Amino acid sequence: MKYSLGGKKIIEFKTDYIGLDEVAPVKPSSAFTPQWFRSMQDYIEIPAMREEGKPNYFGKPKEVAKKYMGGTVKRCPAIVDQITEGFIIPMWADFLIQRDMDNFEWDNKGIKAYGIEFHSPEQIGGWKLKKTDYPHAVKFVNPWRIYTPPGYSVMFLQPTYQFERRFTVLPGIVETDSYHSIHFPTVWHTTKDAIIERGTPFIQVIPFKRSKWKSQISLMDTEDMRMEGREKNILNTKFRNAYRDIVARNKNARTNK
Repeated sequence: MKYSLGGKKIIEFKTDYIGLDEVAPVKPSSAFTPQWFRSMQDYIEIPAMREEGKPNYFGKPKEVAKKYMGGTVKRCPAIVDQITEGFIIPMWADFLIQRDMDNFEWDNKGIKAYGIEFHSPEQIGGWKLKKTDYPHAVKFVNPWRIYTPPGYSVMFLQPTYQFERRFTVLPGIVETDSYHSIHFPTVWHTTKDAIIERGTPFIQVIPFKRSKWKSQISLMDTEDMRMEGREKNILNTKFRNAYRDIVARNKNARTNK
């Protein structure tokens, strides 16, 4: 499976697990947008705005109030970008987990090559575990090999807004232009039996170009103040899409320099 990173940049997901590319393929993160997010309204009425001496946006016409006031998190660009960035590796088989405090058993219909391995408590000794957490790191053996162009790495993390509570994936960064076999350790929280169904969003894959950075601390100059003033002006004069407007204007300003 190949996906473009823009231009000629391609990230590849390869597997020797025949049929996986059809049954539970890696897809862009946008294909796994959480149901709670999809079903949420874009705008809602916020009665509290009446109490602050602001205009009564919630009189007539209410359609205007709903359209332009009270944007939900569905209108937050930062959350939208986090949910849709990169790709999702879904769980490649049903996993049945049976847990009784220090005992942990699992089954995935006999596909043992891509099952579960463990790291000892000593290997994660500094990790702040809860008393009910399983003391071993539970590592899922990934059937996908991941390839990126030279200079590109991948950040692996648990899909943030899926709100999985039974376990936590330990995030990490790998230079996938040189190393391709990556597996996913987790801290297992629940003490109850659990099933992770095939197709469940499991790992978010975010490719990025490696680069060296230096930090600099300074006071804002006149141009910085002007830019901030322009951004505040846009935020204070638009009911919606102010962030996108600011980003577009700043990109255009950089291009025209």
